[in-house]
Amino acid sequence: MTSISNYTFSNCTSLTEIIIPDSVTSVSIYAFSGCDALTDVFYTGTEDDWDDITIGSGNENLTAADIQYEYTVEE
Repeated sequence: MTSISNYTFSNCTSLTEIIIPDSVTSVSIYAFSGCDALTDVFYTGTEDDWDDITIGSGNENLTAADIQYEYTVEE
């Protein structure tokens, strides 16, 4: 997965956390709009990788969440 499309999680009011792989290079407009409960983002890449992601407008809930970098997914 390289992008999160427009409105993908829009209005998912029960979404409190999400894991985003470092393969994601863009988050389209309003992908996390209305996700007011989102508090934690677990990102598998580095902070520099995160800073390179293009994040479209309407994703304030995503950018305001607590971002954990270099998260490892347990198998």
